[in-house]
Amino acid sequence: MSAPAPAVPALDFVFHPRSIAIAGVSAKEGPGFGGGGFVASLLEIGFRGPIYLIHPTAPAIRGIKCYPRLTDIPDSVDYVISSVPARAVPGLLEDCIVKGVRVLHLFTAGFTETGDAERAKMEQAVVARAREVGIRLIGPNCMGLYVPDARLAMMQGQSPESGPVGMVSQSGMNAGEFVRYSAPRGIRCSKVISFGNGADLKAADFLDYLTDDPQTEIIVAYLEGIQDGPRLARAIRRAGKTKPVAILKSGRTESGSRAASSHTASLAGAIRVFDGLCKQAGVLRVESLEELVDVAVAFRYIKRLSGPNVVVVGGGGGASVLAADDLDAAGLALPPILPETQEALAKVTHEAGTSIRNPIDTTSLWDENSFEGTFRPIMGASNVDVILHHTSFGGGGGSSRGGDPRHRLPRQAETLGNLQREFGKPIVVAIRPATTDDGFEQGAYFQELCAQQGIATFPSIVRAGNAMARLLEWQGLQGE
Repeated sequence: MSAPAPAVPALDFVFHPRSIAIAGVSAKEGPGFGGGGFVASLLEIGFRGPIYLIHPTAPAIRGIKCYPRLTDIPDSVDYVISSVPARAVPGLLEDCIVKGVRVLHLFTAGFTETGDAERAKMEQAVVARAREVGIRLIGPNCMGLYVPDARLAMMQGQSPESGPVGMVSQSGMNAGEFVRYSAPRGIRCSKVISFGNGADLKAADFLDYLTDDPQTEIIVAYLEGIQDGPRLARAIRRAGKTKPVAILKSGRTESGSRAASSHTASLAGAIRVFDGLCKQAGVLRVESLEELVDVAVAFRYIKRLSGPNVVVVGGGGGASVLAADDLDAAGLALPPILPETQEALAKVTHEAGTSIRNPIDTTSLWDENSFEGTFRPIMGASNVDVILHHTSFGGGGGSSRGGDPRHRLPRQAETLGNLQREFGKPIVVAIRPATTDDGFEQGAYFQELCAQQGIATFPSIVRAGNAMARLLEWQGLQGE
């Protein structure tokens, strides 16, 4: 007897429209934000269904036929993106009702977030009318959805390749930057949701969806305020019991609270209360968008650490000494190298300019024949939980030596990936900032190669150490 098919999450239809209409596309508009931006994004990612444009007079825009009104479209429409002015939204909603639309995404701003009482009433009336007829609203004031499998994109440059990380964000800009910052480090997304004011569908709805979504293994979120606190708390607890979760919460200061309120009509909740909720739920609260990306990388590629013991391997004594300070400050430990490990390392390292203590500062990394021989004995050491390999490109040092990087770097990344798989012990790579154009290109190339091998990469030793410490903190919250 075959196993029953997994239940489809209740909001799944929101993320898989068969057809899309965009209202508010200007015939003169460029491919930036607004209706034209959505057209460009959907065309670039290759949305599979029909795209309809609504314009009062233009016969076609960018080769796509236009219709004066939504109700003039002869075929069915699942999903409508609104880029019309706020005053035109009630009329557009009525056309959506006539047309049988299931989802209305309001990129349109100018509602509650303005602080104007009449605008707030208009938003409430739109929500009430939509709920009366069963239409779900995303927004207002948001970029909407990025769903690679459904070929939905909120911005240009978003990959059609899907992955296990789902994001809920009140800010479209932060959602887009999370995708852009994390992609070069191998992060691919299942769904990314920018929900703005959250007048109808709120953070709790989307967190519940990602918790149930079989494609999503890791959840990250950017929240500005608390909407329906008890329900949001339940959603965070439920997510934290099921999947790794990290949340960036703005409004940590009085200035941040004011900014959050003016941005998406949110009142920032007391951060101490929110911290307590996160710890109780087994969820990490992070302090910056960069840390949110770093933690996502740690969840995705490091996954688990058996302990805090780090061996640092790199060329360049000064960087290694600073690494020792930085990792110790993060709460990690640098155990001494065992005698048998030192003996094995001595066979592949040059005596001059070398330290085979911890940190290990060795020129053997510049010799392709000694590269694996340097890492292998450390991977097998019983007192090592993780290896941090720091490297740099350009400026004549370290990884700038040793032959053509087009051949050397793929072999190094493959070696690290094979060792990580063989020993079941994580290797973390910190790629220090480049100082030349060639170095920047080589660093980006090596970062991509490492991601292909399942290796976590970070742009500095400090950020690598912080991410490992946060991963251990998360494991502690899970009772590990």
